[in-house]
Amino acid sequence: MSKLDFLELSEKFTRFADAVRANRTGCDTRFAQVVHDRLIEVLESHARSCRQAVGLERLLSTETDPDTREALEDRLGFCVSDLESGGGGLYPWHLLDAVERDHDYRGNWHPIPEWMTVGDEHLNGLGVIIKQIADETGIKFTTYLCDYHIGPEGAANMDPEIYEKPIGSSTYH
Repeated sequence: MSKLDFLELSEKFTRFADAVRANRTGCDTRFAQVVHDRLIEVLESHARSCRQAVGLERLLSTETDPDTREALEDRLGFCVSDLESGGGGLYPWHLLDAVERDHDYRGNWHPIPEWMTVGDEHLNGLGVIIKQIADETGIKFTTYLCDYHIGPEGAANMDPEIYEKPIGSSTYH
């Protein structure tokens, strides 16, 4: 990422979190609600990182001690890394992380097989918001599901434990 306007990004993430929250009220499945909740959590985290970065930039603008400047720059780098890598070393953010019972596609982002793609019909309009987030912020999110139970019926035949508490994911426990 080039020079970031952290204040502007923070405002965008906050605005998108509000839009996702409003969209969530129309969710007709637990699956869609869970994906909405995860996106809200990530957007709020990104907004916090951006606000922290704004404070660090202010401190850097007046700090003269080389050691303190280096420490502040390192902390600022962590904020940028959080935005670039999704905070866990993976890019893009995967909202259904660790739901990989049948295949392992972690790190293999292109192309995601069509049968793994969770369509917007199962996300109650969230796909449009996810695209807007990518267009306006450069931060991308995926909503693929490594399970054959997703399809025209959505997650209807899937045990909610699969997507509510993904195996091996410390993020959503």
